[in-house]
This record gives sequence, structure tokens and C-alpha cells, in this order.
Amino acid sequence: MTALRASVVTVALLVLAACASLSAQTNRPLETAINGPAYRIDAIPDNTSAELFVVLSFSGGGKRSSAFGYGALTALREITVDFGKGRRKLTEEIDVVTGVSGGSFTASAFALKRDALFESYVDEFLKYDLNGEIFGIYLLPWRWDWLVNPNWGTNDEMARVYDELLFKGTNYGDLARLGRPFLGVQATDFANEAPFIFSQDTFDWICSDITSYPVARAVAASNGFPVLFTPISLRNYAYDDTQSCTRPKWIDSYAGIDDELSRRRHLADLATSYLDKRKSAYVHLLDGGVSDNLALRGFIQLLAPISEGTVEYERMNRIQHVLIVSVDGQAEPDRELTDVPYLDSMFRVLGAVTSTAIDRYGFETLIHAREMTGRLASAFARRDCPAGADGKPTACRKVEPHFAHVALYDLADDEKRKELAAIPTGLTIADENVDALVEAGRDAVLCDKDMRRFFSGLPNVVMPPVPARCRAYRPGSEEVNAEAAKR
Repeated sequence: MTALRASVVTVALLVLAACASLSAQTNRPLETAINGPAYRIDAIPDNTSAELFVVLSFSGGGKRSSAFGYGALTALREITVDFGKGRRKLTEEIDVVTGVSGGSFTASAFALKRDALFESYVDEFLKYDLNGEIFGIYLLPWRWDWLVNPNWGTNDEMARVYDELLFKGTNYGDLARLGRPFLGVQATDFANEAPFIFSQDTFDWICSDITSYPVARAVAASNGFPVLFTPISLRNYAYDDTQSCTRPKWIDSYAGIDDELSRRRHLADLATSYLDKRKSAYVHLLDGGVSDNLALRGFIQLLAPISEGTVEYERMNRIQHVLIVSVDGQAEPDRELTDVPYLDSMFRVLGAVTSTAIDRYGFETLIHAREMTGRLASAFARRDCPAGADGKPTACRKVEPHFAHVALYDLADDEKRKELAAIPTGLTIADENVDALVEAGRDAVLCDKDMRRFFSGLPNVVMPPVPARCRAYRPGSEEVNAEAAKR
């Protein structure tokens, strides 16, 4: 037994010694990154119809949101449009797809695989036991890389898992060559307490080139639940005073706004914090749901230069409709809290407090996103408008803004929906729940009044019938619309 124990210890030490040589792939500075198209929304190939501008966002919520979001995609795939160049699936018309936390899996996989996603995503990922991988990281000695190597953390290990399952070494340069949809994975900058969206526009702030950066690591950052996973860290080359880095022009124009509550000035201040070499040598990224669980604030930041007219967009003068869809698979509030005289569970109290903050913040984010939809449509409409006597644009063409919030908890109030909404936020759920959530996501899109109103205004649309489980009144959407109308 003594000899056997010694052999086991020796093998374990050899394994850990090998682990110590692992090193997480870091981001590269601008001057040494590979050549290729920049990963910017206005730079990657545009293969969608000129008349539509479609943005899809997927909320956080673990595999529950991943499956619900995938179901929403299946519905969009069943809807076809024809603008005179042949009938196309609506999934082929998506310009931007964003995702946070659990929603980033579906967003990223769709941006990479496109129509091929629908062949294998359910069995190869949604029904895969990711919790088993997490347990292995903590319980299996041969996976204790993170214990002995300061350059390798638990989330670096998860990034490797995600890459093997979904991304197969794909980096942002590969995505740029594929063209639309543009992918916006959103994490949270731990120091700035702000959304961090993976794009070249954001990487400009840290004087880095995103094209060589692995998509799997961005997704790991977005899913880096605090404490359970270590942060994904980026090197800030602006801190090193990199000569190839140029200060984005819009920062100075926004920074000069004399209003401390201006969103544009806040964005300029955020960008400046990265460019100031005294403040941030590294950027440490955690779960994107901490700063925005709807994956909308990063998209708003991404599109701000276009909506403000500081960046030209190739087909601005041809767009007729702007559609922004927030696919929301978040959990339902714990209504049973009102049925007990006192709360004796610390975890239940913590969950209620966290959910309240996120949900209320999410409501404000929805209102902000709806306002952005209108500003974006106005920016497209102003393109090529003739100037009037006062120098302001006149006789602008009409661009219709459409915003839809497609939520799991807005489906018919039946027991099955309650069960699905109550699924804990984790990375493994039962196979039967995956199937039910996919069906629920499909139904939610086809039931949504705002979506159907949008489709009714398009020419030559073919879509499935309304599912039987739809309910007539959607309070969440009505509240957002009413509140936005007041502003």
C-alpha cells in the first residue's frame, strides 16, 4: 500500500508539474496582431438585405436562456421575407447578434455556424453536462492546473471546454471573414463596473487587435460567475503607451458635453479610463449579467456612433425598417416569498435581492433600448436628406423603428411555463426541459404582438400560424411601451 500510495503521489506531482507550463492566450497589441478585416460592425462583409436592419439580443440565465434563445432562432428561421431578390429566412437577415452569460453561447454559436447550428446544437451543446466539467475542475487532481499555475485559472479551463464543444479554435478574424451577423459578446469589467463588449471598437480602448482573440475566451468571460470562476484578463497596451494606438475621434466630442448625466459623456469617460496609462494596466472580466443581463447595453454602446451620426454605415440610405428583438429567458420572480411568515434561508434572501436589482435595472435597460431603436431609425432616415433654409435636414424618408421584448415569463400562464421559468440558473438542465424551453422560445416569438405587428408591415412575408398557447395581454411589453412613450 505504501508503494502504491507513493506511486499515486508521484504521478499526481508529475501531472501538476506539467500543468504549471500552461499559459492562457492573451490579447495581442495592434502592431503584432495578424492581418485581416477589423471586427467592426461597419467593416465586416454585409450579406443581408439592404431594406432591413435586424438586431437580436440573448439574455443571461444559464442553459435555460441558451435553450430559450435557440428556440427563438428556430421561429425566425421559419419566417421568410422577399425584397425582390428571392425568398430568404429571417435568420439570414440578422445584422447584429449579442449575448450575455448563458445567452452568449447561442449568440456566438449562431454567428459562427449560421444555418448549420440547427443540425446539432441541441444534442451537442444544450444537452451536454457542463456541470460535470465544473465538478471535474475542482475535484479531479489532473485538472488542478489552476492550483499550481498563476497564469491559468478555472475560467481558462472552461474556455478550453467551450472551444472543444463549439468553437474549434475560431477567433474574431475568422468571424470577420464570415460577414454578418456581427457578434457582440458582453462581459463585465470588474474594475469599472461596466459592460465590456468584445469588438474592435472596444479593443481600440486598450490598443489591442481582436482578430486573433479566441471566441471561446470571450464566451468564458461572459459566463464567469464570480467566486466560482476566475476572471478572464486582458492586457491593456494603452498602459504601455503603444505608438500604434490612436485615440478614437468621438471620445473628445462626447467628453466635451456639459452634462454629467449624459450617456454619451459617460461612454467617453469610460473609454478615457482605459486610455489613461495611470489607471488600468489590465482589464479583468467577469459574468456579463452582473452589469446587464439583457445584453442590450453593450449593443447600445456599440451602435452609439452610428445613431449619433459620427460613423457612416454603408447602406444607411436604403434601410426601411429597424428591428431590435430582446430575447429574454430570465427566471421569474419568486412569488412564494409572500406565502411564508419569515425568511430563514440566506440563499433565498440573497437570490431575491439580486433578482430584484437585476430585474429593475433590466426594465430601465429595455426602455433605453427602445429609445435607441428610434434614434437609430432617425439616423438612417437623415442620411442624404436635403438641407432646408436653416441648414437642418428636411423631407427625410421614413424609416420604421420596431422593438420587441420576447420573454419566457410572458407566455401563457400555465404550469409548464412556471416550471420552466423556475429552472435554476446553471449550465446543465434536464433533457426534457431543454426540449420544452426550445418549444417555448419558438412560441414566444410567434406569440409576440410587437413581432407580428412588424411582420404585418413587410411585403411578401410567410410565417407560421400563431401557437395556441399565446395569451392576449403581455404586461411586460405594455409597461415598457407606455413608459417609453412618456419620455
